[in-house]
Amino acid sequence: MIVSPLDYRYGRKEVKAIFSEENRLKLMLSVESALAQAESYYNVIPENAYKDIKKVVDSNEVSLERVKEIEKKINHDVMSIVEALTEKCSDGKNYVHFGVTSNDINDSATALQLKKAINIIMSDLLKLSKTMVKLIKENENTLMVGRTHGQHASPITFGLKLSVYLSEINRHVERLNEAKNRIIAGKILGPVGTGAALGENALKIQEKTCDILGITHEIATNQIVDRDRYIEYLSIINNISVSLEKFATEIRNLQRPEINEVSEYFNDSEQVGSSSMPSKRNPIVSENIVSLSRLLRSFIIPEYESSVQWHERDLTNSAEERFTIPYASILIDDVLNKMDSVFSNLYINRNEMLKKVINDQFIMSESITIALTKNGMPRQDSHEFVRKSSMYAYENNISLRESLIKNGIYKFIGNKDLEDAMDPSKFTGNSKEICEIIIKNSEYLSKYVMGDIYD
Repeated sequence: MIVSPLDYRYGRKEVKAIFSEENRLKLMLSVESALAQAESYYNVIPENAYKDIKKVVDSNEVSLERVKEIEKKINHDVMSIVEALTEKCSDGKNYVHFGVTSNDINDSATALQLKKAINIIMSDLLKLSKTMVKLIKENENTLMVGRTHGQHASPITFGLKLSVYLSEINRHVERLNEAKNRIIAGKILGPVGTGAALGENALKIQEKTCDILGITHEIATNQIVDRDRYIEYLSIINNISVSLEKFATEIRNLQRPEINEVSEYFNDSEQVGSSSMPSKRNPIVSENIVSLSRLLRSFIIPEYESSVQWHERDLTNSAEERFTIPYASILIDDVLNKMDSVFSNLYINRNEMLKKVINDQFIMSESITIALTKNGMPRQDSHEFVRKSSMYAYENNISLRESLIKNGIYKFIGNKDLEDAMDPSKFTGNSKEICEIIIKNSEYLSKYVMGDIYD
């Protein structure tokens, strides 16, 4: 019986495979193999024991079915793996899991899962970045109304709006790239973090094991990897999800019929928008992004609480981490790919954007204030003159231009200056330059980070 929506509705198979039972077993066995190799290197176990353990692990002789069969009897998940591996060994059977505890294997395996997940999330971010660069280049000069407090403000370009979004993505790329070595950490120092059972070379064995696995390692620890690492990972994921919800919310708002400036792709030939109203074309992907983003952010709360352990460790983190890290990783990949799909297929109603810009003279009030001030009127007087003219225009249902003329604006500036001040295309400031700076930053990051992604 399938219960979790991840099994039938959400998430991509590539990421779900990382956190599958089969892959988890494979990774835990790979940690046992790397441990044996490191112990053999420092003469803690015989070389033939390591080679035997490695042979069994590499040949996939340990089955998930057998592990579960053992666990039903002994009620210990990691020891079930140890016993199943020991059964298949000959020369190595006396040295499987030598000198370590369950969480040495568990947390090192989790580090391997995180390593793979971070690679995919980083690739997702870079893919989304590339999509947004293309959109920005196409819309550097696309005029639209800026909005503050839900009301029309000064004109902007759609490229500038997207550049604000891309600048967030750029920072997320930087954060994840900078934090990954802290996040992807294992440990091989036994049940209380002393490494006593491994002897005088315990720290070297830990370093060697983790080097073989391609992960970093703890130095001062107890029984588990310190959970501040997992909190940092989930914090970065949460931060990304907030950006995605922000983008999706803006698309939903701009798709409202009374605005009608952008909209999600809708397959007119087949897609159904509503079970009751056949005419509907709803922004369902953006709404799904918002919904899943809100859910995945909740997973950090139990991780915060599980970081508080009794003494050198208890078991209160174990059950919740079977949910938090896999679910958050699967869902952030899901929403990143959905966001990329939305932007890749976004319909941009440039005519409607321009129409709103042209038809609302009030969005040029800041520009007119600046023009008056440049022509000698004190700034506060300029502001008050335009404010009163705007209120008069609202009350008398006339255009701002008519109101300004009626209130004597030509006493202060000429008709040419007024025309220029009311031209939206001349009041987008450094929008294009900003777009180009953000694009350049994004392209640099993509090149820099792609060369640094883990194998």
